[in-house]
Amino acid sequence: MTDIRIGIVGAGGIAKKHLEALRTVGGARISAVVDRSAEHAAWLTDETGARYCAGVDDLIEHVDAVMVLTPPRARIDPISALIAAGVPIFCEKPLAATVDDAERIAEIVESGPRAPFMMGFMRRWHPPHAALREVLASGELGTLVQVVRQRIGRIDLPEGNWRRSPGQLCGVTMESASHDIDLLRWLHGDIVAASGEVVQSRPELPGFDETMAATVRFASGLTGSLQVSWQSRLARNAIGIIGTEGAAILEGPGLWSSRTLTVATAEEERSHEFPAHERDDDGYVGQARAFLELARGGEPEHPSIADGLATVRVSQAILDSSH
Repeated sequence: MTDIRIGIVGAGGIAKKHLEALRTVGGARISAVVDRSAEHAAWLTDETGARYCAGVDDLIEHVDAVMVLTPPRARIDPISALIAAGVPIFCEKPLAATVDDAERIAEIVESGPRAPFMMGFMRRWHPPHAALREVLASGELGTLVQVVRQRIGRIDLPEGNWRRSPGQLCGVTMESASHDIDLLRWLHGDIVAASGEVVQSRPELPGFDETMAATVRFASGLTGSLQVSWQSRLARNAIGIIGTEGAAILEGPGLWSSRTLTVATAEEERSHEFPAHERDDDGYVGQARAFLELARGGEPEHPSIADGLATVRVSQAILDSSH
């Protein structure tokens, strides 16, 4: 089978994770790279032998599919050009940094030539999350009444990081919490209402939040709470679910690892500790495998443009409600 030629738009740090995942899956090669300068992209072009292209229009003839990895405020133009050319697209999360931009991108994708489009919510491929979803599907917890999601830790963003750049600024509620919002939607369905509070601890960066707490309501009537922080000196993540017949909690150390799934019903309480290769699997490899299948014309389950738009809307509702 011929390798799929993958284009990269945006050669920042996240491109390293995607390159590693693509190499693990196999069957693809990086063929072209677009970035703000050849010098900034040199690490990727040197490592892969890909050509550097000054713009997306120059990249299109050299690729079969493209990963858009730019900061979220710089997505409209590349996605517009790729959709017009009918190129399959993978888009890093969040879809955009504002609802207006997200709606514009969704309009471009949905009204243009039909081409596969996949959002980058890799936590769907984290094996412990799949195990929790199986528990929910079994029905043993009964009617679900409440979900609690917490993911806290310390991330020190260095000077020059795009997240705190005035032109690209994007805080935790819109950027990192998009993972958690998508996870909740993937597990429990549409979120129909959201509100919360955010904390902005850097006066020199107005509009940049590093800690958030929110409540959400799902279309099913289930309610939930969500806390995400980049400020905590202690790190942990957990998702707990309460139902009329049982409860489940998935938890682990750090921002990303899930160590133990515990389920309790009237009949029993059981715990499963995931082996290291599952608890530390961040989901990038499964995500890359799904995107390559999608680019080849397959139909794997994947987060869509609608999922990307819905997540931005929930994040914005939380930001708008904060005092």
